[in-house]
Amino acid sequence: MTEDAAELILVLMVIASALLYRFAMPRLRRPRALARPSPDLEQIILVGMVFCTMVVIPFLDMMVPWFEFADIVFMDEVAWLGLLLGSAAVWLFWRAKEDLTRCPRRPVDSGVYRYLRHPSCAAMLLWSLAQLLLLQNWLAGPAAALTFTMVYLLQLPREEQRMLERYGHRYLDYMARTPAILPRFSRYR
Repeated sequence: MTEDAAELILVLMVIASALLYRFAMPRLRRPRALARPSPDLEQIILVGMVFCTMVVIPFLDMMVPWFEFADIVFMDEVAWLGLLLGSAAVWLFWRAKEDLTRCPRRPVDSGVYRYLRHPSCAAMLLWSLAQLLLLQNWLAGPAAALTFTMVYLLQLPREEQRMLERYGHRYLDYMARTPAILPRFSRYR
């Protein structure tokens, strides 16, 4: 795999993810009582940063030479590992949205939600690692990992709090048996 091919693969995976999200997944139908609160300024800024670092920067790295000064020696094996992680991220993101739409009860604790409380966030982690390994650029590569860290530290605690307020002890039990974003490699209950 060449460096240009790796960059193209990353951009194509972004496009595939967007198409899956838009056309292949059923829409979430939430009753009014379960509607999410409107996003605050911090959330809007974080979503914008995620879009810039996980979509715009890889696209720019592929299309224009602005980031070439930060390229490191391209290693083919590392790029293949990045392709594997990126494919897993696309699958996990799709599976999480699919399981969320199929489960009528809340909190969702079946499908990938049986193993992870926040599979979309886990997919974002896999995606940021894939970007790092596929771009092999010390500037464009870790950009996604930095925004993932910010989302994880700022948004996940709020989401957990909302779920605790909404579902109470059921969500607390779910938290006790299910890890947040890194699955346990022991026997599941």
